[in-house]
Amino acid sequence: MQFEEEIAPPQELAAVQAPMVQAPKPPARQAQAPGARAPKAKSKPDKQDKPDNKPKLRVEFEQKTLLELVEGYLGSLESSGKSAGTVASYTMELKTAMAELGEETRLQSLTSEQVEAYFNSRKVTRLKSGKSKAKPSIDKTRRVLRLALVWGVQAGWIKKAPLPEAQAVPA
Repeated sequence: MQFEEEIAPPQELAAVQAPMVQAPKPPARQAQAPGARAPKAKSKPDKQDKPDNKPKLRVEFEQKTLLELVEGYLGSLESSGKSAGTVASYTMELKTAMAELGEETRLQSLTSEQVEAYFNSRKVTRLKSGKSKAKPSIDKTRRVLRLALVWGVQAGWIKKAPLPEAQAVPA
């Protein structure tokens, strides 16, 4: 069977298309008298305008769990365009961390000692057969959790990443 398609002539298509909408024009600048100066901006902010410089946690993030951190971090990787392979690989590494540290562990209660114990655990350093993992594999497992925790700091979910001293990231 053959199908014949009717195509509307260009004149009819033009009538169907929506008209172009133009963006509104910005308001015109007011003219100043010749020789007049523009008002000066404040050179020093008032004390109330000065930033506190102390990291503050957002109230809604104070009770975030390791699971929520992992979901947020993996979502940020996807939205930043990381490959599906990278996201899948990081997911596996973070599932291991959640299995060891507890996915319901509150980020605020996670300590650098717990993270260090995880970094040195059999799950991180040994294969299922009991043989030692290759150093790049161990380093990757540690790096992925470290990156997720640092992302949590940047997102305002935790004040400081609970990393062992050798892994700590300078502020």
